[in-house]
Amino acid sequence: ALINVLIALALLGGESMNGFAPRYSPGLMEKVAQRRHMEAVPCMVSSPYYGVGTWVYVWSHNKAILRHCRVTDVSAPQDAPRHKRTKRIVELSYELAIEMCGREHLNDRPEQCPVTVLRVDE
Repeated sequence: ALINVLIALALLGGESMNGFAPRYSPGLMEKVAQRRHMEAVPCMVSSPYYGVGTWVYVWSHNKAILRHCRVTDVSAPQDAPRHKRTKRIVELSYELAIEMCGREHLNDRPEQCPVTVLRVDE
C-alpha cells in the first residue's frame, strides 16, 4: 500500500514529511469531531500543517503500517510554530497511537513515535 501511495505522490504531486506523533487523551479526538459536527472515522489526526477535513496518509515507522487519516483538528495558532519546530507533524488519537506507536510508547516523548505524513494531490 505504501508503494502505491508513493507512486500516486510521484504521479499526481503532493508532499511528504518526516517527524513525530504525540497523542491525544483517550476519547478527546472523538469529542473534537463531534464539536465540529464531523462523523468519527477510524483514523483521525490533528495537524499544524493541514486544515480540518484534509486527508493524509500516515506511515508508522515503529509498526510499518499505513493509514489514511482525516485531519479532524489543527494546532492552536500559538502552538503551531512550536509543533513545526519540534517536528510534531501530526497528533494521533489515543487509539491510533496504540496501533501506530505501540502501547509501550504511550507515555514516552513524541520522538519515540516517528512517522511519515504524505498528502497526495487528488
